[in-house]
Amino acid sequence: MVLSSILILLVFCSSFIIHRSSFAAAAVPDIVQRLQARYDSTQGFRADFTQEVESATLGQKVESHGTVVFKKPGRMRWEFAEPPQTLVSDGKFFWFYQPAEKQVLKTPFQQAFSSTTPASFLLGVGRLDQDFTAALIGETADSYQLRLTPKKDPEAIGLLDLVVSAKTFDIVQTTVTDPLGNVTRLQFSNIDRKASLDDALFHFTAPPGVDVIEAMPAS
Repeated sequence: MVLSSILILLVFCSSFIIHRSSFAAAAVPDIVQRLQARYDSTQGFRADFTQEVESATLGQKVESHGTVVFKKPGRMRWEFAEPPQTLVSDGKFFWFYQPAEKQVLKTPFQQAFSSTTPASFLLGVGRLDQDFTAALIGETADSYQLRLTPKKDPEAIGLLDLVVSAKTFDIVQTTVTDPLGNVTRLQFSNIDRKASLDDALFHFTAPPGVDVIEAMPAS
């Protein structure tokens, strides 16, 4: 569940509410442009995260937390605290390491992340305005809530909701609803865009005794 959630994945002021229907239509392109510009100008960042996954079939919620780092192009590292799990991308390959299972799944980057996956524009491989249709579905004095629908194969990918800071245009929360109705919610805090991100963070070597399972090439 964690891997599929990440891949799918991997988030106005009250005086405008009266005129929302006319203002929202004009505001969405500006919000998307500012959000894209924020990440275009960002080479990398580190943040803490909390994740909540709700299964549509089981009706259960699983919570976890950890740290994440992104660095362009195509590099990221997620460290889950409990249960311990690591997800690493170096731009060429993607690794999903489960210490308790003593195995790691290795997938080619291009197979794991297309331009229509939710994490694509954070990794520098996608653009919001080109790959998604955006709608403003909520607003407060501090944030905008956008719903992004992939322009290609929306039924296969699902929906992505973003909560964006109205002050910084940082993404502070993402919610992914997959085609089966499973919901994954990620909240980001302590976002640090000035953190030193050594390239070694994005290299992964399987520990001794760990099985490496390579994903079959996409047909």
